[in-house]
Amino acid sequence: MEERKTAAIVLGIIGLIVVFFTVILPEIRLRSTQTISFRNCTVHFKYWDKGLVSDIYRVSQDKLALCLCKGYQQKPDTALGNRIIQIYRQYGSDNDSTKLYNNVDSIIKHKSEVLDTLITLD
Repeated sequence: MEERKTAAIVLGIIGLIVVFFTVILPEIRLRSTQTISFRNCTVHFKYWDKGLVSDIYRVSQDKLALCLCKGYQQKPDTALGNRIIQIYRQYGSDNDSTKLYNNVDSIIKHKSEVLDTLITLD
């Protein structure tokens, strides 16, 4: 009789552990604040919906690129320029007509169009 009580307690504890690691822990990790940074620019963001993970990450990359554009305008730097171009090519606007910008100066000149986070999030 004691063995059954002990087995029930142990199986209950194991069940709670399994539920914690499969349901609760991923949800906590999903809602935690994420950070991306490059040089002196840092962007903090949270995932609030599993279906929007790629969109939220894309918007955060665009915000990082906008911050890098400000830094590049103050002091032009090759590493900043390369990172801005990389973000633009990977996460920039989906509008095909804006994919014509091949250098940093043209991207910075039209940054409100090609790195607009509000249009992307809508």
